Amino acid sequence: MEALLDLALALTSALLAGLGLLLIVFSLPGNWIIAAAGLFGPALGLGWAPLGILLAAAAVAEALEFFVGAGFTKKAGGSKASMWGTILGGIVGAIMLTPFFPVPILGTLLGAALGAAGGAVGFEFLFAKQEADRLLSIGLGAFFGTLFGKGLKLAIGVFQAVYWLWQMTEVVEENMPSFF
Repeated sequence: MEALLDLALALTSALLAGLGLLLIVFSLPGNWIIAAAGLFGPALGLGWAPLGILLAAAAVAEALEFFVGAGFTKKAGGSKASMWGTILGGIVGAIMLTPFFPVPILGTLLGAALGAAGGAVGFEFLFAKQEADRLLSIGLGAFFGTLFGKGLKLAIGVFQAVYWLWQMTEVVEENMPSFF
């Protein structure tokens, strides 16, 4: 009976990890959902280390998503104001601009990237009084930086999901009843 419960927990946590991976694509906190799947680890006899790895990866993914866009903005000549505009504009753009693009995944990515570019340009213009000829390069830096940051977040999510599914295969192999 315990083996059946372990198999059910392993399957549930694997489905949770898969759901988390899907959520990342929609700019939702999927990395944290995958990390939450790691909460099943101690009950399955895996200890706390896999949960720690998943939580650390989720934290790194979130930090990269925000700060890579801001870093690209700075590299394009933006000030601290435009870096904050990139972060805030990306969040607002992902929420407000998504409905304007009919393709679900593409709409969220474009909404976030355009919002980041608009936020960077707007903050740079309002607070740093940057000349107009520099604003385009700052906006492009924010746009591509945001896309790159989201790509890194997805790559880390793939790592998390594969790592957790690998952990679950060990649980399944130990508990799978022999039919032969």
